[in-house]
Amino acid sequence: MRLNPRSSVCLILLLALMSANPGFAGAEASVVREVDSRVDSVVLYGQGADVRRTATVDLPEGVHELLFAGIPHADEEPLDGLRASASGSWRILGVDVRRRNVMDIEAESSFALQQTVIRRLKDRRKLLEMRCEGIRSDLDFVEAIGVRTAVDATAAGGTDRLDLEAVREQLEFVRNERIRLQDQLLQEEQLLAEAGAELEAAQLEAERRGPGGPGQVVRVRVAVPEAGEGEVSIRYLSGLAGWEPGYSIHSSSDSDTMSIDYEAVVSQATGEDWDGVEMTLSTATPSMPSGPPDIGPVYVDRRREINFDTAMPDVAVEKGEIFGGAGTSTLEMIRNAAVTFGGSAVTYELPGRVSVGTDEQGSTRLRIADFTAPARRVLVARPVVNQKVYLRADLVNESPYVLLSGEASLFMEGEFVGPTRLDAVPAGGDFEVWFGPDPSVTIRRTVVSRKTDRTGLLGGGRQTSIEYRIDVVNTGEKEATVEVWDRRPVSLDGDIEVRVVDVEPALAGDETYLDLAGKQGLLKWMLTLTPRGTAGADRTVSWTVRVNRSSDLDITPIPE
Repeated sequence: MRLNPRSSVCLILLLALMSANPGFAGAEASVVREVDSRVDSVVLYGQGADVRRTATVDLPEGVHELLFAGIPHADEEPLDGLRASASGSWRILGVDVRRRNVMDIEAESSFALQQTVIRRLKDRRKLLEMRCEGIRSDLDFVEAIGVRTAVDATAAGGTDRLDLEAVREQLEFVRNERIRLQDQLLQEEQLLAEAGAELEAAQLEAERRGPGGPGQVVRVRVAVPEAGEGEVSIRYLSGLAGWEPGYSIHSSSDSDTMSIDYEAVVSQATGEDWDGVEMTLSTATPSMPSGPPDIGPVYVDRRREINFDTAMPDVAVEKGEIFGGAGTSTLEMIRNAAVTFGGSAVTYELPGRVSVGTDEQGSTRLRIADFTAPARRVLVARPVVNQKVYLRADLVNESPYVLLSGEASLFMEGEFVGPTRLDAVPAGGDFEVWFGPDPSVTIRRTVVSRKTDRTGLLGGGRQTSIEYRIDVVNTGEKEATVEVWDRRPVSLDGDIEVRVVDVEPALAGDETYLDLAGKQGLLKWMLTLTPRGTAGADRTVSWTVRVNRSSDLDITPIPE
């Protein structure tokens, strides 16, 4: 191979440089030293953290091996995502992980075994918690079957449709299932308590033993072309940390805005304290209701015969598989539900430096921002499902921040009223928050009358009329506007006609309500109540539902 003149000159200069600087001759000529390092930067994800540890060193010219010691890690494998960087003209030549001191193998093995026991106990406790929750869901379902059986039997009372033997068998099935599930729940709760006690004892034993060794040692080879001071950093990933958003929303009745504190709830169990670090929060990838229950639609349809002797036990078995199972399907649902942040990643760089100590049990709250949001307060009543009036705040996120899905603490007039769940809200988006029942307005729903008459020239038709009444009273000192909701049956058969007549006052006319009313049979009124003691402090809503069909058409019971 022939070299051109320029290549020959470069080769001669390189050989001369290596002869004059033995530090560059190879790994055997490098200088090894252990350095003091500290965590100075963290990128925190929803689950996991990218940790940067930095050492400031004064090095002579040459090649050096720097040992970053005391990094907590459970395994002997290289740290996930391990990489290194250096300041100025210094160059990183290689990075690897050394094994711990051989003299500490026995102590380390003991500590690692204890950590394995703790992980297994945690998994067992989580499994038992899911099993208990599944059994409670089964109990709720069985209770619903019993209520439905009683309702159907009452509706068929005094007619030839009532099969007392079938009703007795169904109620006996419900009773036996309830006893079986209650016994099973008691056993599982006892096992859960025992698992919790075992886990606490194992954690205390792990603290007594300590980590058992110096932790992993990361070896960084760095080339220093000119003597002086510089920085060398390593980065690695830890799965024992994460964050989720948290909010505090403050309401005052004399203000048309609400103040919102936006915080990060940080969990940190990496085994190393983060003192005075630069922190960035990211949603990238490396769970008490306070509002009224929703109103569900009700339907009226042609009655169809059901064989309760076979149908109900089959339904119970199917529900038991769904709610009572604590196997793979439940864990799969949990894994799917763990993806909480959709769309593009959101990143927040916290101002200044923060400190978060390692703590396996607790969490730390860090401020992201605080701002005010325009708010409109609305009283909402759904007396068909709950005879209370609830306060809802309709807010606008005028901040530049995306509000991620998370828990929010609610305060009214400076007093904590409870937690709620906030769904994700984009910058400029609308959202609502429920503050729970408002005692200043009371509501009562009454079924005034119910009757069924024959209609038509020869009595060939039948009409059921149900008259309703809602009384709303303002006992507060201020005017109140109340959004009142109710429902009517929705016909699923063209031969069954459902009409609402004699409505007083008129129903609401906004487009959102009209779309719902046609599909789900919802009724909505907007009532303005004057302060207590005045003529308009109480209002009455009344309407009648009429269900028409032919006399020979047997329909399902009409809910009230």
